[in-house]
Amino acid sequence: MGSELDEGSKATDFHGSLEEFHLPDIIQFLGGAGKTGVLHLVSGQQEGSIHLEGGRIKHGVFDYLVGQEAVYELLRLTSGRFDFEPGIDSETSSVTSNNTNLLIEAARRKDEWQVISERIPHIEWIPEFVPPDSDDTGKQVTLNTSEWIILSKIDGERSIKEIAEASKLSVFQAGRFLFSLIGNQLIRLRQPGSSTEDEVGFPD
Repeated sequence: MGSELDEGSKATDFHGSLEEFHLPDIIQFLGGAGKTGVLHLVSGQQEGSIHLEGGRIKHGVFDYLVGQEAVYELLRLTSGRFDFEPGIDSETSSVTSNNTNLLIEAARRKDEWQVISERIPHIEWIPEFVPPDSDDTGKQVTLNTSEWIILSKIDGERSIKEIAEASKLSVFQAGRFLFSLIGNQLIRLRQPGSSTEDEVGFPD
């Protein structure tokens, strides 16, 4: 792929940098062109793929995630490379939303993550429980199934990224829940390499 997205681009030369071409723009181009094939994505040590059929996103894979959550996480990538392999139709259909709704939700999540990152500076930080005060004995928290799973993985050793993977949930899903727990001062974050004896604060 050359310097711009255009209908004249050869399908066999459809590749480039995510720093130069934003993934949502690439999806819109492939969708508008009615392309069928696999969009391979590599960012650092992470790899994923988005499968399209007639321009519609049909299937997504990213690390341990499959389906729409995988697509949402891929759409958060801002660095790395992409390579479109045309003519390959996936037998698996794991995405039910249309491209427009997927892109809208991905943009909404991007905005929400900017708020989450105010309390979660990095996904490699380690959550740990805060010893309860006597004033906290009456505090109750209502959790859904996914939140209970995330909570059960907090052991003072796993990072946020590792907790998400162990829970088979996206980093966004885990981060959203942990954001709430930090706000309620039920957990706090520790930087990798620091000890539990070090002072651990609550990010403003």
